[in-house]
Amino acid sequence: MKLYNGSHGEHVIAYRKNIEDVVQNATGEFSRTMALRVDVHYPPILDRGDTVCCFPNLEPGVISRFRNSLNAILDANEKMRATEGKRIYRNRTRHVWVREFSEEGKCHFHLGLFFNKDAYYHLGDYETESNLRMMIIRAWYSALDLELDDYAGLVHFPKNCRYILDVNDFNFEDEYKKLLNRLDYLAKLDTKLYGDGDRNFGCSRG
Repeated sequence: MKLYNGSHGEHVIAYRKNIEDVVQNATGEFSRTMALRVDVHYPPILDRGDTVCCFPNLEPGVISRFRNSLNAILDANEKMRATEGKRIYRNRTRHVWVREFSEEGKCHFHLGLFFNKDAYYHLGDYETESNLRMMIIRAWYSALDLELDDYAGLVHFPKNCRYILDVNDFNFEDEYKKLLNRLDYLAKLDTKLYGDGDRNFGCSRG
């Protein structure tokens, strides 16, 4: 495994290269791209006396389940808006992800999600079921086979998590560098678990 010194100590070169490829592919297909940084967590297992609160699906492939769920939710939303006569822009959602563990051994994932900005340009608030924020939240809970009210706070949107990359804008290069610097955190070696049979990194291809 080849490493480099990055923003958080030793980083994995292959992870960084794949992250750069995803960003390049996203902006190559959509000249105006919105990128989001999102963190998603496994729930704690709450033993309340005689019963466990619920049984989340923690089988391998949770990110694939999340991705499939999110694509299905977005597709359904676009079809609904089309029936309302609204203009629908073509979109392909790309992603990068890493699996990490806290000092207490709790598993969580850091994600980078990429959308055509003409199709999705902001997250929206927590009050509207059909906005992008809630669609991402619903997709993660679906991947875990949970209802939204089973556990609160399993999806976190960090401060300043939204980036707009417009290849025709004068500040494109600056925003591009800012995004890569932000995503460099995902390439760090620390807090990952190797040798347990599960992947620590994944991303869209093409």
